[in-house]
Amino acid sequence: MQRLEVLGYWFQPDAPSELPLPQKLVGAWDPAQRAHVLTYLRAGTSLVEYPDASFCRFACGEEAMGTRDLTDGRWVWPEGLAHYVERHDVRLPEVFVAHAVACGGVVAPFRAPKPKFGLYDKQPWLAWGRSQGACLDLAGFEVPDEETAARIEVDLPGVEFEHVLLCNGTTREVVLDVGEGVIELRQVRVGGRAPVRFASWAEWPVLGEGARAKGSAPSPAQRFPDRKKPGLSFDEFFAKKKPDAES
Repeated sequence: MQRLEVLGYWFQPDAPSELPLPQKLVGAWDPAQRAHVLTYLRAGTSLVEYPDASFCRFACGEEAMGTRDLTDGRWVWPEGLAHYVERHDVRLPEVFVAHAVACGGVVAPFRAPKPKFGLYDKQPWLAWGRSQGACLDLAGFEVPDEETAARIEVDLPGVEFEHVLLCNGTTREVVLDVGEGVIELRQVRVGGRAPVRFASWAEWPVLGEGARAKGSAPSPAQRFPDRKKPGLSFDEFFAKKKPDAES
């Protein structure tokens, strides 16, 4: 099965993942190249339609950026991707830009594949995002289920926050949504290190030595040098934790 390479799938603040942050891909565009790319993006064939419209991750107020995935038979992208290029100067992989420019913005006729499981290939997009310093360093963290999140809340008496976003059972680190886009990295243990706050996910350390060499913040592993390698989920940690009466 020929797979479609993904473009423009973004990190979501309320569902942290390995996907790139568009804010870290802002850069200069050649006007002629941008024009060809915008024409090409808007000329894609509709492949899948979703019930809810996408919204802009830059919080610019645009909340109706389309409900479809578009394709040219090689790549697939959200209908609203053109908005990021046109309004926010978000860059795209060089190979795609070169292709769109060479085609003069015209999508050649093709037979659209049938949507099926495994059709989308995110790996080239993720690899490019990491190479550009746009993917966050979330090694060892996982999204907690409801039960695990509830148990973490019990371990955080007096701490004000809205949601538990991520947790790391090996190091007992959690990432908390404390409101208005602010997140907090905290160790859930007596005598743990002082919490670290970030104004937004855009301040979180990114993957890639090249990105850190440009002056980004240290990774969580550098901030907490005694943390162990990932290997224990938070629910496994709680399963091994002795009841308070026995501790």
